[in-house]
Amino acid sequence: MAGGKASARQKMINLMYLVFIAMMAMNMSKEVLSAFGLMETKFANSNEDTAERNATLLADLESKAGEKPEEFMVPAAKAKQISVVSEKFYNYIETLKKDLLKQGQYSIDPETGKLPFEAMDKTDILDEAWFTGDRLTKKGEEVMAKINGYKADVKEILGDDVKYTKALNSFETLFNTDKAKNKDGKSIDWLNYNYQGFPAIASYTKMTAMQNDVKVTEANMMNLFLGNTLTDAVSLN
Repeated sequence: MAGGKASARQKMINLMYLVFIAMMAMNMSKEVLSAFGLMETKFANSNEDTAERNATLLADLESKAGEKPEEFMVPAAKAKQISVVSEKFYNYIETLKKDLLKQGQYSIDPETGKLPFEAMDKTDILDEAWFTGDRLTKKGEEVMAKINGYKADVKEILGDDVKYTKALNSFETLFNTDKAKNKDGKSIDWLNYNYQGFPAIASYTKMTAMQNDVKVTEANMMNLFLGNTLTDAVSLN
């Protein structure tokens, strides 16, 4: 556009036009990155609130177990087990988030108390750590193993009691890691589909969203053991 037989003035206009388009693209990119950052903040705040409610529900169960052991002793024990495995998996996701920030050299702004959302546009951090060609690295395999391990733990705790069937179905949906089809209709492994090629802030937000799924799982199970209606009302999904 800036070459050919155009005059010097036209070349300058064309060049300015290209710069203008580039600036618009950069601004749009920053807006998208900032939007992911805002969503991450909402998920993080929801996780804190839900954690407090879950602690209250667990304390209520333990209290009821003391008052009516024949009715609540077993549910309270299961609730405690769910809490333990969920906390372990939640903390593992937190280590992944910290690794992402460390590798990208991102840090919280002491003045705003926020991450530099608009600067977190790198896509190679997890791409290099979790993927190698069409396969997963050892770290990528570890991530999937942790997710599947958490799913197995929750299923084992609930057992095969039919009254937990609805809860298990809801849990399976929340942590569905089946292959997904991309825009070309090709089946892609879950980890690749959700994390490969995404900006750092998008991946970071998705990890916080997964932590939200963990907290929602705890809330659902606590309510189930208390005899309340199973609900995903606290989820931001």
